Amino acid sequence: MGAKKAKKTEEPDFERALAELEETVRRLEAGDLPLEESLGAFEKGVALVRALHSRLDTVQTRIDELTQEPGGASALAPLAATGARGADSDESEGG
Repeated sequence: MGAKKAKKTEEPDFERALAELEETVRRLEAGDLPLEESLGAFEKGVALVRALHSRLDTVQTRIDELTQEPGGASALAPLAATGARGADSDESEGG
């Protein structure tokens, strides 16, 4: 049960930080902030990007660990570029 609670705690933090970054970008793009506030918002945005990137790196590492075979090779295979999408396109053109 504890792991579930920890998971729920982590997700909102990431989502909240992402929403905060989006709002910061909106404020900067609007161009209505004075110079000092713009600089502060930019610094805050950079810090949020770094924190989010770090979290995503951690998640990617965990995914890699979970999908690794005992020998160290990845248990996942990349999707073929002309796989199912190519087949769907051919069918829709003919019908």
